[in-house]
Amino acid sequence: MGLDPGETEAISLAIELSLPAILIDERVGRIAAEECGIAAIGTLNILDSADKLELLRLEDAVARLRMTNFHIDSTIVDALVVLARARKSSA
Repeated sequence: MGLDPGETEAISLAIELSLPAILIDERVGRIAAEECGIAAIGTLNILDSADKLELLRLEDAVARLRMTNFHIDSTIVDALVVLARARKSSA
């Protein structure tokens, strides 16, 4: 399916442990996990949820994430930051 060894191992382990969800960002890996009945949750989803719970500031987390080898279309990240700001200003 074009998965790298880490994705294959993570999905296999999730199946073995009967986990309902897995943290995975790559599109092919997400599709493979979902085909195996495992919910695929992405890094940005985790960070947004943590921001909603006030466990971190999304903007700070995104800034640090951008300094790593994590790659995602910047328009997606920017839109998420705008939504988080709007959520906070309306609260």
